[in-house]
Formats: sequence, C-alpha cells, structure tokens
Amino acid sequence: MATSNVSFAPRRSTVGRTAAGLLALSYPLVMVVMALAVGSRRPGDLQDFAASFVAALMFVIALPTTWFLSFDFIEVSRTTVVLFGLVTSLPLWYVVGTALAVRVETWGRWLQYYVTIAIAWTLANLVILAVVAALGSS
Repeated sequence: MATSNVSFAPRRSTVGRTAAGLLALSYPLVMVVMALAVGSRRPGDLQDFAASFVAALMFVIALPTTWFLSFDFIEVSRTTVVLFGLVTSLPLWYVVGTALAVRVETWGRWLQYYVTIAIAWTLANLVILAVVAALGSS
C-alpha cells in the first residue's frame, strides 16, 4: 500500500494581508513620482518633452481611473488628475495586493504574481493605446 503526503489541514500563509495591500501600492506610487518629477527641475528641451509624454503615459497606465478625466468637456489641472487618480485607483491596487495575499503562501510567490499582474496591466494598456492610435490615424 502506497502512502502519500496529502494533508487536509489548512495552509498557513506567511503573507500578511495589510502588508501585502500596502506593498501593492508601490507600482502606482512609483509611476506618480516619475510622472511628477519630469520637467520640474529646469527648462525643458525635446528630451524633456519626450520624457514628460512617457511619464504621463505610464501615469495613465498605473492609475486606471485617470481615463475618466480624458473627456474634452472636463476642465482639469495636473493636480486634479493626480489626486483623482490616486484617490480612485489606490484602493484598487490595495485590493489586488490583499487578494494575492489570500491566495499565496510565501512572499516570493506574492511578488511573482504581483509583478506578473503589473506587467500584464502595462502591456494590456499599451496594446489598447496602440489600437486606439491605429484607429485614430486611419
């Protein structure tokens, strides 16, 4: 008779839900800092314009709810966009972090899934932007 190492005891996760949720905020916060830091130190040239464009693009990708402010009839400032994006999307990223913490057992696995989600989110947004640009140019 063969024996197996199957256990029906509940698994113990070493990943804290609150800590995982707070750590999940790192991706959008880093993107916000990058977007706000571009062009704030000196007068701009063509490279600063390109960097500002890329930073704004990454900001929009990191904060999924910032798309709401892209309508022409909404008159907003840079500060309004940043605050609206942070207030509405940080809870979404927090939920992603806590949901991952419930599903994994170790921090290594949590980080692996989190990086995968962040990369997938970024790539999906870039594809959407490419499709919209292709439709707009035709």
